[in-house]
Amino acid sequence: MLDTINTETIERWWSTFKRWWSTFKRGVADTLRKVGRQERRSISPSASRSAPPRQDWGPSSDRPSWLAQEPKWFAATLAFGFFAIAEILSWAASTWPVCMLVSKYQPAGGQSGQEPCASFSEGIIRFLGFLWDRADANAVTAIAALVVVIFAWTMWRSSEKMWNVTHAAAEAAKRSADALVVAEQAQLLAVFGASNVAHVLSELGAHNPSTSEVPAPKERVYVQYVLKNYGRTPAVLKEISHDLRHWTRLPDELKYFPIPAMPKEVAIVAGASTETLQSTLTVPLTVEAAASIRTGDSFLWLYGHVVYDDAFGREREHRFLYRYRIGPGFQPYYHGDWNKST
Repeated sequence: MLDTINTETIERWWSTFKRWWSTFKRGVADTLRKVGRQERRSISPSASRSAPPRQDWGPSSDRPSWLAQEPKWFAATLAFGFFAIAEILSWAASTWPVCMLVSKYQPAGGQSGQEPCASFSEGIIRFLGFLWDRADANAVTAIAALVVVIFAWTMWRSSEKMWNVTHAAAEAAKRSADALVVAEQAQLLAVFGASNVAHVLSELGAHNPSTSEVPAPKERVYVQYVLKNYGRTPAVLKEISHDLRHWTRLPDELKYFPIPAMPKEVAIVAGASTETLQSTLTVPLTVEAAASIRTGDSFLWLYGHVVYDDAFGREREHRFLYRYRIGPGFQPYYHGDWNKST
């Protein structure tokens, strides 16, 4: 039986295997040398900086090939190579005496008249034909349903990934748009001007109610301010309110009452200000009230808000709350949401 083996085929196969094994060993040795060079370069950075630039397109380049960078293509190439080697080996061993499946398409050859073995591809085709001939309607329906389920699952995964990418892109675009709006939008802030608070407190402090007759208060306290646009686009005024009060403590809630006379120019361009606005205390200060302000037992409070539209059509609001103290004057007082901008 052994005399029928094609020794020439075995010798050719063995020669091919030895050449492949030599090439494989050289490739492993080259890879190890490249890894060693990279480690030495990482250990001695000065030598790496002094080395001349490498030619990445040359045959000795250390840059990985595009096949190694694409896992799917690498797996496909590996599978194709496996099937190709299996097909070649099946053709080389087709004349061997030991055979699992006799070929239907290759003619018998040789002096012994032995029928050749089926190749790898022929075996796969005949196996699929065997399954097809013996499959019933229920099995075909089940396989088709399984294929449909796998296809639907793949489409769902692809759609989910696409939706995630689209959602991330939309969020990035929204953040960019919001950042642009914040950088370009109008920003109105209250800027103080003239006030007679110090003068009134000085006049009332010159009288001692226990030793002299206290004159009736005549002058009421007032404070002037403007609304300046610190943004880059115009602002259109819609509502302004302000009120000057003398309180020992802040109330639990502030109520805003719009002023009846709005400025003549309601459009405030970038860097411009409104005309002077004035808020006056409802009743004149008394000597006792002035003494309480000087000792810090009570304060003068100016609060209000302005509602306006920016150039992007968004309604915005600026609320302000200021407290008057002897020396510093009116300063912002942060309490709750009574001193903020939206």
